[in-house]
Amino acid sequence: MSTALVLAPKDTTALEAVVALIACGAREGKTAACRAHAAKGHGLLRIARTGALDALAAAICGAVRGGSCADCVAKAEQIHLAVEEEVR
Repeated sequence: MSTALVLAPKDTTALEAVVALIACGAREGKTAACRAHAAKGHGLLRIARTGALDALAAAICGAVRGGSCADCVAKAEQIHLAVEEEVR
């Protein structure tokens, strides 16, 4: 019999939805992300948890070369703050 402690994975569905909404362009009255951004929520959250803002901005922007636009950099910063707040 094993005595190893097994932790259940934390449900991140709500946080993924917040991340997707920010990436989609959160604004007053908008309650959910579009399908495309909702599908990216899990991946964006994984990137956000690494703290790599440049990678997160590139993933939001879809930038392959040349860097991300200012809007996507701002979204990445907002997502980073939301993830950090969730950890506390």
